[in-house]
Amino acid sequence: ISALIGTLVAESRSIAIVEVLRGRVLRGIQAGTLEPGNRLPSARELVSEFEVDHRLILAAYRQLADEGLVDIRERGGVYVGREPASLMDLPALPVKWFVDTLTDAFAHHIPAPELHEWLRRATETLRLRAVVISSTDDQVVGLARELTDDFGLLADGIVGKDLVAQSATPNALRRADLIVTTIAYQEFAHRAGGELKIPVITIEVRPDLAVGEWALLLRQPIWAVVATQEFGVLLRRFFADVKGVENLNVIVYGTDDLSTIPDGAPTYVTHRVRQQIGNTPMRGRILPAARTISSASARALFEFIVSANLAALRGTRPLLDERSPKRVSNA
Repeated sequence: ISALIGTLVAESRSIAIVEVLRGRVLRGIQAGTLEPGNRLPSARELVSEFEVDHRLILAAYRQLADEGLVDIRERGGVYVGREPASLMDLPALPVKWFVDTLTDAFAHHIPAPELHEWLRRATETLRLRAVVISSTDDQVVGLARELTDDFGLLADGIVGKDLVAQSATPNALRRADLIVTTIAYQEFAHRAGGELKIPVITIEVRPDLAVGEWALLLRQPIWAVVATQEFGVLLRRFFADVKGVENLNVIVYGTDDLSTIPDGAPTYVTHRVRQQIGNTPMRGRILPAARTISSASARALFEFIVSANLAALRGTRPLLDERSPKRVSNA
């Protein structure tokens, strides 16, 4: 039994390492910090970070090589694949993942031609509403965007201090099926969720965000355009232990001078600022938005979404009440 448990733990750790490394390569390509042929850290160089045997990391690299994301050269290191998938289209398609998913569906008596319909029903039967409660406008808008783009939720957001100051509960919160919050406001969010009988999920930031693409970006001067000074402080605090943090230049939109950004300089613009700027051109090279929600938090969100949708299909709807959105057509 102990041997079996050890094997399962190792497999779980291996999957997590693959996810982290895949994300770093894809986001590095998207951000322009990695190009085809660039050398990647060796398995032994990553041992101290992942705290596992180097062979487990090498196995993860081999899986990425099967996907075409990296090239492994015998006694020559690991490199970004020569023809990585364009992130404007689909990312590299992991054949093994598709095969495993289809095989698992088959084991549950779901034929391959019907799997896509079951996935649609499990995620689109209801139009679920989420409300984000967080510390700053930048965080609220950014998380709401991720919840909409990556999870299909109808997402609004409220800055925590503004919500605390209100005597009445906002309509957006009353209509919500889910509250999504950060650690700073989780106690308040859980109290509000308890009163309104709404589930609450506390979002964790991807643990590899600071040591992944941002560690590469901070090797050179980089500009971050934010909507609030508070979020600028949070950024500096988050990257405080990353080598090169002194290269991070924070500009508050509407307060600081955007013309100080050098032409073509890598520039991160929060979604809140993107809303405010619109189509106004900027001098810097605008970096793609980073995905911040961790895999563990994503799993919790998908568990809520799938459970709510399947419950609606069965007519039980245990997670929702009478205020929940109506079903979409063809449910």
